Amino acid sequence: MPVESIGWEFDVLQANSFDDNYPRLEAVFVGIAPAVAYDAQNQPKFKRNIERRLRDLEKQLRRDHQADLSALGSADLAHNATIIQNLVADYHTQITQQILITGQLELESLTLAGEWPLFWNQTSTLAQQKDHEREPMPFSEPTPAPDAGPTTDHADDTDDPGTDNPYTPV
Repeated sequence: MPVESIGWEFDVLQANSFDDNYPRLEAVFVGIAPAVAYDAQNQPKFKRNIERRLRDLEKQLRRDHQADLSALGSADLAHNATIIQNLVADYHTQITQQILITGQLELESLTLAGEWPLFWNQTSTLAQQKDHEREPMPFSEPTPAPDAGPTTDHADDTDDPGTDNPYTPV
Protein backbone atom coordinates (compact mmCIF):
# COMPACT_ATOMS: atom_id res chain seq x y z
CA MET A 1 0.00 0.00 0.00
CA PRO A 2 1.66 3.30 -1.09
CA VAL A 3 1.96 6.16 1.36
CA GLU A 4 0.69 9.39 -0.22
CA SER A 5 1.15 13.08 0.63
CA ILE A 6 -1.86 15.38 0.36
CA GLY A 7 -1.75 19.15 0.75
CA TRP A 8 -4.57 21.23 2.20
CA GLU A 9 -4.79 25.03 2.31
CA PHE A 10 -6.86 26.91 4.86
CA ASP A 11 -7.54 30.35 3.39
CA VAL A 12 -8.12 32.30 6.59
CA LEU A 13 -10.00 35.20 4.97
CA GLN A 14 -11.76 33.15 2.29
CA ALA A 15 -10.17 35.41 -0.32
CA ASN A 16 -10.15 32.61 -2.91
CA SER A 17 -6.94 34.04 -4.28
CA PHE A 18 -3.53 32.54 -4.78
CA ASP A 19 -1.91 35.87 -4.00
CA ASP A 20 0.82 35.62 -1.38
CA ASN A 21 -0.50 38.73 0.34
CA TYR A 22 -3.46 36.82 1.75
CA PRO A 23 -2.83 34.78 4.89
CA ARG A 24 -3.38 31.04 4.83
CA LEU A 25 -2.32 27.90 6.65
CA GLU A 26 -0.89 25.04 4.63
CA ALA A 27 -1.08 21.52 6.00
CA VAL A 28 0.53 18.46 4.45
CA PHE A 29 -0.87 15.09 5.45
CA VAL A 30 0.51 11.62 4.78
CA GLY A 31 -1.76 8.66 4.65
CA ILE A 32 -2.80 5.37 3.17
CA ALA A 33 -6.11 3.86 2.12
CA PRO A 34 -8.87 3.90 3.35
CA ALA A 35 -8.27 7.53 4.45
CA VAL A 36 -6.73 8.35 1.05
CA ALA A 37 -8.64 7.97 -2.19
CA TYR A 38 -7.73 8.78 -5.80
CA ASP A 39 -9.35 11.12 -8.30
CA ALA A 40 -9.92 10.54 -12.02
CA GLN A 41 -6.29 11.48 -12.83
CA ASN A 42 -5.05 8.97 -10.22
CA GLN A 43 -3.93 11.79 -7.89
CA PRO A 44 -4.27 11.23 -4.14
CA LYS A 45 -7.03 13.06 -2.28
CA PHE A 46 -8.93 12.77 0.98
CA LYS A 47 -12.02 10.68 1.29
CA ARG A 48 -15.18 12.79 1.10
CA ASN A 49 -15.95 12.62 4.79
CA ILE A 50 -12.44 13.87 5.70
CA GLU A 51 -12.71 16.76 3.21
CA ARG A 52 -16.11 17.64 4.66
CA ARG A 53 -14.71 17.61 8.21
CA LEU A 54 -11.78 19.84 7.14
CA ARG A 55 -14.16 22.40 5.57
CA ASP A 56 -16.39 22.33 8.66
CA LEU A 57 -13.34 22.81 10.88
CA GLU A 58 -12.30 25.87 8.85
CA LYS A 59 -15.77 27.41 9.18
CA GLN A 60 -15.76 26.74 12.91
CA LEU A 61 -12.30 28.33 13.36
CA ARG A 62 -13.29 31.42 11.37
CA ARG A 63 -16.40 31.75 13.54
CA ASP A 64 -14.53 31.14 16.82
CA HIS A 65 -11.68 33.54 16.00
CA GLN A 66 -13.75 36.16 14.17
CA ALA A 67 -13.32 38.82 16.87
CA ASP A 68 -9.57 38.25 17.06
CA LEU A 69 -9.13 38.25 13.27
CA SER A 70 -11.03 41.51 12.95
CA ALA A 71 -8.75 43.07 15.62
CA LEU A 72 -5.63 42.39 13.57
CA GLY A 73 -5.70 45.88 12.07
CA SER A 74 -3.67 47.36 14.89
CA ALA A 75 -0.12 48.58 14.50
CA ASP A 76 1.00 46.33 17.37
CA LEU A 77 2.80 43.48 15.58
CA ALA A 78 3.31 41.58 18.86
CA HIS A 79 -0.45 41.54 19.41
CA ASN A 80 -0.99 40.41 15.81
CA ALA A 81 1.55 37.61 16.29
CA THR A 82 -0.26 36.44 19.44
CA ILE A 83 -3.58 36.28 17.59
CA ILE A 84 -1.99 34.36 14.72
CA GLN A 85 -0.25 32.00 17.12
CA ASN A 86 -3.55 31.27 18.90
CA LEU A 87 -5.26 30.53 15.57
CA VAL A 88 -2.47 28.20 14.45
CA ALA A 89 -2.40 26.39 17.81
CA ASP A 90 -6.18 25.94 17.77
CA TYR A 91 -6.08 24.68 14.16
CA HIS A 92 -3.36 22.17 15.03
CA THR A 93 -5.27 20.96 18.10
CA GLN A 94 -8.52 20.55 16.16
CA ILE A 95 -6.79 18.69 13.31
CA THR A 96 -5.21 16.35 15.83
CA GLN A 97 -8.52 15.68 17.59
CA GLN A 98 -10.95 15.58 14.66
CA ILE A 99 -9.13 14.70 11.43
CA LEU A 100 -6.15 12.43 12.03
CA ILE A 101 -6.69 8.67 12.00
CA THR A 102 -4.12 6.52 13.75
CA GLY A 103 -2.30 4.32 11.24
CA GLN A 104 -4.10 5.87 8.25
CA LEU A 105 -3.66 9.65 8.23
CA GLU A 106 -1.03 11.77 9.97
CA LEU A 107 -0.02 15.43 9.86
CA GLU A 108 3.38 15.92 8.25
CA SER A 109 3.66 19.70 8.43
CA LEU A 110 1.66 22.81 9.23
CA THR A 111 3.07 26.08 7.90
CA LEU A 112 2.09 29.71 7.53
CA ALA A 113 1.87 31.21 4.07
CA GLY A 114 1.27 34.77 2.98
CA GLU A 115 2.32 37.95 4.69
CA TRP A 116 0.55 37.64 8.01
CA PRO A 117 1.74 40.51 10.17
CA LEU A 118 2.20 43.05 7.39
CA PHE A 119 -1.09 42.23 5.70
CA TRP A 120 -2.97 43.75 8.59
CA ASN A 121 -1.00 46.94 8.98
CA GLN A 122 -0.74 48.72 5.65
CA THR A 123 0.47 51.89 7.38
CA SER A 124 3.55 50.24 8.83
CA THR A 125 6.97 51.24 7.56
CA LEU A 126 7.79 47.84 6.07
CA ALA A 127 4.46 47.57 4.25
CA GLN A 128 4.88 51.05 2.79
CA GLN A 129 8.43 50.24 1.72
CA LYS A 130 7.24 47.06 0.02
CA ASP A 131 4.48 48.93 -1.81
CA HIS A 132 7.01 51.57 -2.87
CA GLU A 133 9.30 48.86 -4.28
CA ARG A 134 6.43 47.49 -6.36
CA GLU A 135 5.83 50.85 -8.06
CA PRO A 136 7.31 51.12 -11.56
CA MET A 137 10.24 53.45 -11.87
CA PRO A 138 9.36 56.64 -13.76
CA PHE A 139 11.17 57.39 -16.97
CA SER A 140 13.10 60.62 -16.75
CA GLU A 141 15.36 62.52 -19.09
CA PRO A 142 18.84 63.35 -17.86
CA THR A 143 19.05 66.86 -16.51
CA PRO A 144 22.09 69.09 -17.06
CA ALA A 145 24.22 69.93 -14.08
CA PRO A 146 23.03 73.15 -12.42
CA ASP A 147 26.41 74.88 -12.73
CA ALA A 148 26.96 73.92 -16.38
CA GLY A 149 24.72 76.62 -17.82
CA PRO A 150 23.30 76.62 -21.33
CA THR A 151 25.49 75.37 -24.11
CA THR A 152 25.61 76.84 -27.59
CA ASP A 153 27.71 74.17 -29.28
CA HIS A 154 25.39 71.85 -31.20
CA ALA A 155 28.07 69.84 -32.97
CA ASP A 156 27.33 66.66 -30.98
CA ASP A 157 23.53 66.97 -30.87
CA THR A 158 22.01 63.48 -30.63
CA ASP A 159 18.55 64.61 -31.75
CA ASP A 160 19.79 65.13 -35.30
CA PRO A 161 18.05 62.51 -37.46
CA GLY A 162 21.06 62.29 -39.76
CA THR A 163 23.32 60.76 -37.13
CA ASP A 164 23.84 57.06 -36.56
CA ASN A 165 22.70 57.23 -32.93
CA PRO A 166 20.32 54.27 -32.29
CA TYR A 167 18.98 55.96 -29.15
CA THR A 168 17.21 58.90 -30.76
CA PRO A 169 13.89 59.82 -29.18
CA VAL A 170 10.76 58.82 -31.02
